Amino acid sequence: MTFIFKKSMWVLLLLPLLAVAQTWQADSGVRQIAVLELFTSEGCGLCPAADRWVHDLPNQGISNEQLIVLGFHIDYLNDKKGWIDRFSSSVFADRQRQQARINLYQSIYTPEFVISGEIVHNWEKYAKDVIHAVNKFEPEANIELSVSQQNNELVIDSHIGVKGADNRNYSVLYIAITEDDISSVVTGGDNAGTTFNHQHLVRKWLGPFPLDEKGETELSTLVELEDDWRLDKSHVVAVVQNLDDGFVLQALELSLK
Repeated sequence: MTFIFKKSMWVLLLLPLLAVAQTWQADSGVRQIAVLELFTSEGCGLCPAADRWVHDLPNQGISNEQLIVLGFHIDYLNDKKGWIDRFSSSVFADRQRQQARINLYQSIYTPEFVISGEIVHNWEKYAKDVIHAVNKFEPEANIELSVSQQNNELVIDSHIGVKGADNRNYSVLYIAITEDDISSVVTGGDNAGTTFNHQHLVRKWLGPFPLDEKGETELSTLVELEDDWRLDKSHVVAVVQNLDDGFVLQALELSLK
């Protein structure tokens, strides 16, 4: 009888753990996180060097507490370089064009670096300085995320608090799903013979979601999981951006490990 009681108790203790096993939570805290949007393509001959530079940032003193990276694979090179990038999307190219318009530029290119809303042309020389400068700002938004898996969907619940009247009038929320450690062999175009190990690859880009002008917003978003996504290598990223001046007020990356 004693053995049965103990076994039952272990089952009861385990039930709450099983119930929350597929739930993840995080909040953005008091530090301003920089967001690097890298617009790239497997067909771009100059992109592998940029990819390697970004992947090496932790060895250059830039941690994930300072920077969130979003790797957007654009589609407008697919019919020009002799290689179709299977990770590319017109949605990602539209995001690049949006950032160009905000920065008053008429052209887009690869690789292109946008850090917290600002286009950085000489990224090898200036990108780290921009990241450090952003980290010194006081966050103008706070983000809380709670993500759960229900069957074949992610339920993303977010609470967004925005400071300042101007920010409240012009700010929106974007949600990204990213994935690390994706191997891809390129057999044509400028990078023929190259094997990529993609990090921070954007799988899904959602938004803009309008925010309440009162400064506090609760949002719930459903994302259908694709068959080839690996949750243990994935992240949910929330970005709050002022679309008037382009500045990213705050961002948060939540690992789904």
